[in-house]
Amino acid sequence: MNSISDFNTNISDFFDLNPLPLTKSILTIGNFDGVHLGHQAILRHMVEQGCSLGKPVVVITFYPNPSDFFNSQSNRLYLSSPEEKEAYLLESGVNRVITFAFNQNFANLSANEFLLGLKEKFGLSLLVIGRDYALGKNRHGTLPVIQAIGKALSFQVEMIKPVYFEDHEVSSTQIRQRLDQGDVVCAARMLGRPYAVSGTVTHGADRGSRIGLPTANLSHWPKKKLPAVGVYATRVNLHGDSFLGITNIGYRPTFEQQSDQNIETHIMDFDGNIYGEKLTLHFIEKIRDEQKFDGITAFLAQIEHDKETARKIFQDG
Repeated sequence: MNSISDFNTNISDFFDLNPLPLTKSILTIGNFDGVHLGHQAILRHMVEQGCSLGKPVVVITFYPNPSDFFNSQSNRLYLSSPEEKEAYLLESGVNRVITFAFNQNFANLSANEFLLGLKEKFGLSLLVIGRDYALGKNRHGTLPVIQAIGKALSFQVEMIKPVYFEDHEVSSTQIRQRLDQGDVVCAARMLGRPYAVSGTVTHGADRGSRIGLPTANLSHWPKKKLPAVGVYATRVNLHGDSFLGITNIGYRPTFEQQSDQNIETHIMDFDGNIYGEKLTLHFIEKIRDEQKFDGITAFLAQIEHDKETARKIFQDG
């Protein structure tokens, strides 16, 4: 797992954080992985409340995910890195995002100790949570417990109903399952935006350029969840500009059988040296499964067909 120092996001220790100059703040607490439509419903309600009452809106989140922390063998992959999550949360209009390091001391906090700390450090006046939310050691802080603590500490508690998609409650787990199926269209509907993977363009075998198909190999955060192996129509954000692309996630079986998945993108109608540059891929729709071809001619013919398919997807979209 990446260490806290690997992130640009400021990850704080709960016990070292001094009280912030906030009074009567509106808070929510959670993992917020992906910041999907269910999360956005909570955030939208908070921002509306903050604007109407003139109160600051604060989101409290954590890294790593508690299930990751308690299971050292966990291979959990995240829908958003701490930086991505913070950016999505701030885009929603909240005033502050605080990411706490989830460590043993933090895990040992009782619900009362944690909420008392939020009252003292953030001036908590209204706590907004989703259904079935629980906090504190062993998740003993269920909604009735939180409400009782709120009454004792003089803060209100509001519960926001879940958001549904195709008769299922929108959740990070549901989105991961859709990505495992390569169904980036449904994942996007639950996220409220196309699923995105960001990274740095690195040198590969440079085989694409030699056969007339330049590609960008993307080095990404290793804990980032990837869609299923296959070829996708993607929008490519580079230098603030948007391009159309086809992206392969897989093992390059036509040329070599790699042990690790690779992300390789051909940016259509683009010619330039972008090694070392940062780009973001937005996954629009899966085109096909990854295939092994008999030779370069068959491979390139399929790529031309993939380009046509991608252009039609973008035109129809």
